[in-house]
Amino acid sequence: MLSEYRREAVIRYIEDRIFIFLLVTLIFITGIIGGAVAVNGLREGQKLELAQYLHLFFQGFKQESRPAVDFVPAGRIVLSHLKTLFLLFLFGFSVIGAPVILFIVFTKGFILGFTAGFILEQWAGRGFLFVIASLIPHHILIVPAVLIAAVANIDFAGALLKGRWGKKVPYPLTGELLRCLGLNGASFLLLLIAGLVEGVLSPYLIYWVAQLF
Repeated sequence: MLSEYRREAVIRYIEDRIFIFLLVTLIFITGIIGGAVAVNGLREGQKLELAQYLHLFFQGFKQESRPAVDFVPAGRIVLSHLKTLFLLFLFGFSVIGAPVILFIVFTKGFILGFTAGFILEQWAGRGFLFVIASLIPHHILIVPAVLIAAVANIDFAGALLKGRWGKKVPYPLTGELLRCLGLNGASFLLLLIAGLVEGVLSPYLIYWVAQLF
């Protein structure tokens, strides 16, 4: 009964904010496409410099006997994710920061699209394996976490704006705040797991793929 209630609550939440979900998703996809297209705008010298950097990166992994488990990089990654989450909440709380949240979402998509696009352009099939090993595992968690946090904070910013203009808000602002904090907390848990995957599991995957370069 409780799980059914929660499922209905989630469905109702999404339906009530479907426009925000679609907008945030569209902005993210636009960022990915923009990043992939930007690869074609690089000069040959810039492409060569980036390719050399990645080659050295692969060589560093090939020279290792086997990656050691180190939670320090994972901790740094999680801290970076936490900073991003805090910025999303801060701009949502500032009411007028909703456009900045959309810009952060676009930037996340742009970086992902540019990185994947450049690797695929340089190494084709081998690049595809590297993208799977180095980007896909943790981004499966990062992408929904960022999108959920963005929607929650934009929605909260909208509720605050309506409250300041004296318009009727469907739910009390206290309830909106608790809902926003809850969704940000869920996003953080996803980002925490993503940081551990990126910092602990991904090095092993990259090590095996690097043997092909």
